[in-house]
Amino acid sequence: MFDRDRVDKVDDWTGPLPRIGRSAILWVDLERPSDEEVARLIETFDLTSDTESELADRDGRAPGFADHGEYLHVTAMGLSGAESRESVRVDCLVSERWLVTVHDDPVEVVERFRSLAEGSGPVGRLDGPGFLANLFEWALASYLEAFETLEQDLDEIDARAMSGPVSITDYVLAELVTMRRVVGRLRRALVSHREVILALTRPELEAIVSSDSAERFSSLRDRLEEAVQASRDTRDSIVGSFDVLLASTGQRTNEIMKVLTLASVLLLPGALIAGLMGMNFKIGIYDHAGYFWVVIAGIATIAVATLAVARARTWI
Repeated sequence: MFDRDRVDKVDDWTGPLPRIGRSAILWVDLERPSDEEVARLIETFDLTSDTESELADRDGRAPGFADHGEYLHVTAMGLSGAESRESVRVDCLVSERWLVTVHDDPVEVVERFRSLAEGSGPVGRLDGPGFLANLFEWALASYLEAFETLEQDLDEIDARAMSGPVSITDYVLAELVTMRRVVGRLRRALVSHREVILALTRPELEAIVSSDSAERFSSLRDRLEEAVQASRDTRDSIVGSFDVLLASTGQRTNEIMKVLTLASVLLLPGALIAGLMGMNFKIGIYDHAGYFWVVIAGIATIAVATLAVARARTWI
């Protein structure tokens, strides 16, 4: 219970609700609720049968919005953490003076928002939609943080791609494919919130959503587009990392080919001379064993001269 700048924890929300003043708001957060808790929730807050059905069927993952007159039912996708990057469905039931969040798995943004809201001034002066707008803003910030974490991972991947051996190529490529899928999933989750945030700015909801709250949700649309743009930037960064990987692989391949070519150039004259000297013809010089060492010296001289020319021209 947020009452102006005071925060009180309600021990039992299933009984008669405490009196909620005009400068107070009640927040109930349920993680993996049992069927009994859902039934008590329906009864305590006098929720409709449609809401009961939606809370019972939690397999759907698409964000949505429903106006039940006395309260709103908003479904959003939060992140369990910037590192895990897994989306978690969060059902938000919002009235003027109370808000209920229901989710099956821990949601990092909910935990962080709770810890910050408990010591952040007169939260109780907010209405339910205003409280929800704050929660949405933190949720969008968690997406931006996830994209920033991905960018940091890409920097490490680029460093490994440029300095690692050729054998690391397949591993890095698999990481890039996985990150590309993660970015695509997060971007789809973000885009699916557009209709929800747009619906919360409708003038028909004036009975629940104040003009200040509607303005907050309007500003959240810009924040949402900023997060979507961040997803595009991260996707482009992944493509850039793939280009870096290809360039690095090509560079290492060129180095290998240069070594092989130089080895061929060094051995080819010697192989040619040895082939000529090994032809089956009777020549007088074959009668002198000392000429063998002369040929070996000639081959070594040609190899050294080739290395000297390659070094002088900075081929190696």
